[in-house]
Parts: sequence; C-alpha cells; structure tokens
Amino acid sequence: MERQAASPAFYNYIVIMFVVNAVAVFACGLAGVGAGLGIWLYNLTVVCYHSFYLPFLYITFLADFFQENDFLLENAYYSEMKDAGFFDADWV
Repeated sequence: MERQAASPAFYNYIVIMFVVNAVAVFACGLAGVGAGLGIWLYNLTVVCYHSFYLPFLYITFLADFFQENDFLLENAYYSEMKDAGFFDADWV
C-alpha cells in the first residue's frame, strides 16, 4: 500500500497546535502552583483557540481549494450551457 506524503500545511498545523497546547499546559502548571498569571494565560489560550481555530483551518487547508479562478471557470461553463439552451426547459 502506497501512502502519500503529508503536505507542508499539515506539518504547520501540527506545530501550531502543539505550541497552543504547550502554552495551555504551561498555564495549567502555573495555575496549579497558585500563580494568578496561569489562570489568565489559560483563559487567553482558550479564547484564542475558540476564536481562531476555524479561520486557521480554512487558511491552512481550504483557501487553495476555493480560489476565485475556479468560480470564474464555473461561471464560464454555466454561461456556455445557458447560451446553448440547456436551461430553457426549466423555465416552462
């Protein structure tokens, strides 16, 4: 069985998620020893994670898929089909 090599975007995702979780673990350790900074830092990581996770996924994995050129090409195909009368029966 052949396996595809992972893309660099996947490695970037792994590194960034590791850093975010490492900061959260460090903040939990600080909070465990009684430092007020730990609770503040943990809350900051939770807010940042929930605020930026979906945009981060989109930029990392989906931004190349949804290029504007693809949509322009689909519009060109649609206009060619419309000019050929493909959709005329739909309006009757």
